[in-house]
Amino acid sequence: MKTVRQEMIEELVKGEQTALGLSKSLRRSEKDIYEHLEHISRSLTSQGKRLTIVPARCLECGYLFESRNRFTSPGRCPRCKGTHIEDPRYRIE
Repeated sequence: MKTVRQEMIEELVKGEQTALGLSKSLRRSEKDIYEHLEHISRSLTSQGKRLTIVPARCLECGYLFESRNRFTSPGRCPRCKGTHIEDPRYRIE
């Protein structure tokens, strides 16, 4: 049997995923997924791979959260204060 992190790595190697997408496919809570993503990010460097984050984007004004270091989705846009935010996506390269 594979661990949750091994299953997540397999899903992320196949293609980009959001935390919600991973949560549904692995039947885990979204909060668990974020915790595992942090660990996966650190452990992949020893394998010569990296976890790439496609940043979240405000769907109202188009603001891109490029400098955000957290894995979770932002609550609102700093530019327009809107809350309609596209979730960040993750992939392994």
